[in-house]
Amino acid sequence: MKIRVVGCDGGVAPGSETTCFQVHESLLIDAGSACTGLDIDAQRKVTDVLLTHAHLDHIRDLGFLADNLFGETEGVTIHALPEVNRILRKHFFNYAIWPDFTRIPSPQDPFYRLHDIEPEKQYVFGEVSVLPVRVDHTVPTVGFIVEDSTTAIVISGDTGPTERLWQICKSYKNIKGFLVELAFPHTHQEVANAAKHYTPATLKDELVKFERPDTPVALYHLKPRHKPRIEAEVEAMENPNLRFLKNGEVLTF
Repeated sequence: MKIRVVGCDGGVAPGSETTCFQVHESLLIDAGSACTGLDIDAQRKVTDVLLTHAHLDHIRDLGFLADNLFGETEGVTIHALPEVNRILRKHFFNYAIWPDFTRIPSPQDPFYRLHDIEPEKQYVFGEVSVLPVRVDHTVPTVGFIVEDSTTAIVISGDTGPTERLWQICKSYKNIKGFLVELAFPHTHQEVANAAKHYTPATLKDELVKFERPDTPVALYHLKPRHKPRIEAEVEAMENPNLRFLKNGEVLTF
């Protein structure tokens, strides 16, 4: 399985790209940098977007993707929790923040089709299947277990310490990697607890739940202003299985 890291940052600064993973040419997980990280030709191939949750850094480029592709493609299906789709309709595609591409060019044939997904139900996209699992964030959020015929990888979504995702992972024999968020240094533990994000301190405890000490764990979603401190704290953990994702890299599992 190959996954392109379109964007892996937890905020916006020069050189940063917010969360977006390209599973194959037509499928994205989150869309924070779908336009700033993909050229127009690559954007034209997108037919489906899976959303972990509705925070801006994960949905931002949905607006610009519609701008770039409207009238050129048959549209895009957004797959998300019902709560997330309600937020998109009410607070984003509402003609105040952005044109309502869930009703343009017509309610019967819109550019964006919103599809409600259910946690712990399998969804198939070509050669991959995706299982959404609820995680513990401040808004309704899921992580994803992405699987092809030989390999599974886990994308945590935004979360703090959680349980169900790691419980379900135990039933998979073919997990080759974890992509796990890490937003704050442990010097900002109170903020991380309130925002329900990991720090290196809470991540260290969480890794025990994986029960896969030799499986690589790639870290993403670092807040740009905290990045040097987070990197230093992770290095101090002396765990050779931990590394940081980079924008634009292609992961092969």
